[in-house]
Amino acid sequence: MLKIACCLLLLLLSLVHGLASTSPSVGKTLVSGKKVVVVGGGPVGLYFAALLSLKDPTVQIEILEKRTGKSVNAFGMGVGHRMQNRLNDIPGLYEQAVEISATVQSLNIPLVDRGDLTRQMSSFVLDKFGTNCRLTYGEECDSVDFEKKSITTSSGRTIKYDLLLAADGVNSEIRQKLVEKEPETFQEQHFLENAHWKALSLPKQPDVEVGSFKPLRHPSIAGGRVLPKAPEGHILLLFWRDEHGFDNPTGIDTTEDLKQMITDAMQDKNTRGINPLRKLLGFEQGDSRKSDRDVVFDEAALEAFMSQRAGRSHHLKINQYHYQDSVALIGDSAHAMNSLLGQGCATGLESTRTLVKCLVGEEETTTTTMEEALSKYTQLATKEAHAMTELSLINYATKGPLTMLKALPLILLNMLRGRGLLKRIVDISVPFSQIAKENKRLLKLCRRRFEKERRPFAN
Repeated sequence: MLKIACCLLLLLLSLVHGLASTSPSVGKTLVSGKKVVVVGGGPVGLYFAALLSLKDPTVQIEILEKRTGKSVNAFGMGVGHRMQNRLNDIPGLYEQAVEISATVQSLNIPLVDRGDLTRQMSSFVLDKFGTNCRLTYGEECDSVDFEKKSITTSSGRTIKYDLLLAADGVNSEIRQKLVEKEPETFQEQHFLENAHWKALSLPKQPDVEVGSFKPLRHPSIAGGRVLPKAPEGHILLLFWRDEHGFDNPTGIDTTEDLKQMITDAMQDKNTRGINPLRKLLGFEQGDSRKSDRDVVFDEAALEAFMSQRAGRSHHLKINQYHYQDSVALIGDSAHAMNSLLGQGCATGLESTRTLVKCLVGEEETTTTTMEEALSKYTQLATKEAHAMTELSLINYATKGPLTMLKALPLILLNMLRGRGLLKRIVDISVPFSQIAKENKRLLKLCRRRFEKERRPFAN
């Protein structure tokens, strides 16, 4: 009996050893134990840190964020279905991200101030992954040595990295240095749309619905929206075209001018100026009608609006999202678009998830080196991000009677097929590349109009 028992024990041990030798090492990835530096502590950079830490807790991540306070020109971000889907990749992140939010009633989605979103996400990252994540405010990348894999910060620190992640926005210093270094590789297409914008904070309004998403109309502006603000009040997002590059709409020279313009724009009784094609596309969606509204203002916010610099709408595409085996671009540093479809941040999160999957070996194609993983990331992420960047040009279908006349049958045809643009955008099961393919002829028309109006970007 003892001999039989010993034989069985030896057999069991050999089976266990065999299983252990053929199973992959748990948690072992291309970045295990590596140093990752993230330049930019916005939503996309923080999402990357959280998702990579969840997948591989051995990676050491340092995030550098140059801002120390809230942006004056901040506005609310709609957390749509695609963005919700990505935030739910990390258990608990979505709930904390939208903890301070207001609901856009007509769209039934939360709207979060970008500053609040960033603070909530950074708190989550440090609480859940503080052992391997470090976040430094008031420090930015001053210079990069791509060959030595090191950066020098604005405080004079030198940081060595295994992977450098550029999440520093549309004016990314890291991307600009890479484009200067290898212009033929990256082939940057960076333009400005003829649109200036600013955001104005309003206190609680007696005659405006709490979750208002009301469109604004006035001769001094090209358009705008009333957005709900948490815990109360509203944000006005105003857009205008200006050939002279002024920082305020034409004819708005004082705070009294601004108050009068906004009061007029908030009224619903005059419906002149509604673009029928925009209405057909769903871009004129708003509140129930009310003939007269009293508007309450914050004088300090009015002064800040008049003095601050206007924002611009960027259009950015590049052919490559990585450099060799040690640099990757994500978010607005890799792709930027106007805010009409509200998918800028969602696109950034989607491409960032693709990057993390490539780094930890979750993509179907196996990669054995960092350079192979980053090349795979470029291949997969550019397809969807480029498609969304093209889709953002849909607003050019509504500009000019001839363009509108050509666009109308194309839009109606897709709607009759059950493929209305906004309907497809909110369907998380449909890739952006598929939506762009369905609207190929319409987008070609929009691009021609865009190419006539775009402005070259100058650093």
